[in-house]
Amino acid sequence: MSVRIGMTGTALNKWIWIAAAIAVLVVGYFVLQPSGEGQAEITIETQAAETGNIRRSVAASGSVRALVTVEVGSQLSGQISELYVDFNDTVEEGQLIAQLDPQTYETRVREAEATRQTAAANLALQRASYARVQATTRTARLEFERTEALASRGNASQAALDNARAAYDAAEAELGVAAAQITNAEATLQQREATLAGARIDLERTSIRAPINGIVVDRAVDEGQTVAASLSAPTLFTIAQDLSQVQIDAQIDEADIGQIRTGQPVRFTVDAYPELDLRGEVEQIRLAPEILTNVVTYTVVISAANPGQRLLPGMTANMDIVTGERTDVLLVPNSALRFRPSPALESRSDPLSEEGPQRGRPGGAPGGGGGPMARMAETLNLTEDQQERARQVFRSAFQQAQSGGEIDRAAVQDAIETGLRDILTPDQMREYRVMAREAAETRSGSVWVRTAAGRLEERRVRLGISDTQNTEAVGGQLEAGEAVVTRARESRG
Repeated sequence: MSVRIGMTGTALNKWIWIAAAIAVLVVGYFVLQPSGEGQAEITIETQAAETGNIRRSVAASGSVRALVTVEVGSQLSGQISELYVDFNDTVEEGQLIAQLDPQTYETRVREAEATRQTAAANLALQRASYARVQATTRTARLEFERTEALASRGNASQAALDNARAAYDAAEAELGVAAAQITNAEATLQQREATLAGARIDLERTSIRAPINGIVVDRAVDEGQTVAASLSAPTLFTIAQDLSQVQIDAQIDEADIGQIRTGQPVRFTVDAYPELDLRGEVEQIRLAPEILTNVVTYTVVISAANPGQRLLPGMTANMDIVTGERTDVLLVPNSALRFRPSPALESRSDPLSEEGPQRGRPGGAPGGGGGPMARMAETLNLTEDQQERARQVFRSAFQQAQSGGEIDRAAVQDAIETGLRDILTPDQMREYRVMAREAAETRSGSVWVRTAAGRLEERRVRLGISDTQNTEAVGGQLEAGEAVVTRARESRG
């Protein structure tokens, strides 16, 4: 007898899903199980720390313009009757460069001269009248004195004496009026003379003259054109004083302006002469900000020589302002400063060593050189007395800073510099300021090196200026020639 055992479709599907899950777990176990052949390998990339030169710069652009540019205008309205210069002409101070039609102003001068003559004649008339009144007054005074003498002897009546007195007083009054008329005539004459002088000045201003020595870089009028100077003086010419020297107005972002100092060298090019390596110098940092779409910039003025006057006003200069430059210094790649051991590298031994990464280097001290006081004594060649007094200055400055709670580094530096002025010579003080500025530009950092034994070790360093590829290491535990780790890559066999 045969027995046939069957399964429903639902039960069959259930066993199929169970079998598939078991298969996935088995495959995953064997695939993911670590083995000597499938373990991740770490490849460490290094680069030797070497000595070299480094330059830090701020890129900017600006327009070339003349050191002194004068816009020559007209204070008078009128028609241009003559032009004596054109574009690119060289002019000297006082040279006639244009002429306004002078007829109107010549007429005004003649009118003012005639008015002045009238005033002068009136003054002469008033003076003659004054002389006549003076004579009348003298006669009246003599008549009054004779009548008074006769009246005192009884030979003249009181009425005659009163009449003589009245005549004398009237003459005195007329004399005062004549004197006032002379004063008025003199004032009128002075007024007419001033009007004449103004008319002559206006006539002289019809001749437009160059205010400086230079070159005409722009002419804005033609012969026959009428200029109107009712509200403001119209510009007729633009004269550049000297194109052998030019200046460039560069706009520097607020993030970079802190690196800019007067006297810093500048290298720039212009599109017209891309092969020329031109040099300049930062002359001025203007304090007024310029804000455009929430971007704050500051104008930095660069002065530069213009040999052959090939640089023309308005050209665009693409420049690099050198904010720091060092020669023969220890350099580390910027990628090494960004490297930090990954958790995988931290949790296992180095592939070439039985020991894992080591933080720090035994016996080293960041900065090296015995501290700032020792480095200053060596660099500035301080005497024993100077060293002792300088130590007191340093000690006092730091004690004052610590007693105030939070340390203000800028205040400490100012206190130290003030104290050292009475200790250091002028030459030593200049060298100290250079040292202080360089120290202010350094910061702490660390890099990882791979030793000859294959072990990774951390090196504490003081970092100086940076460019796009390298950073200056000004002190610390790193030495030239050591293999600095720049990258660690994981790969599986």
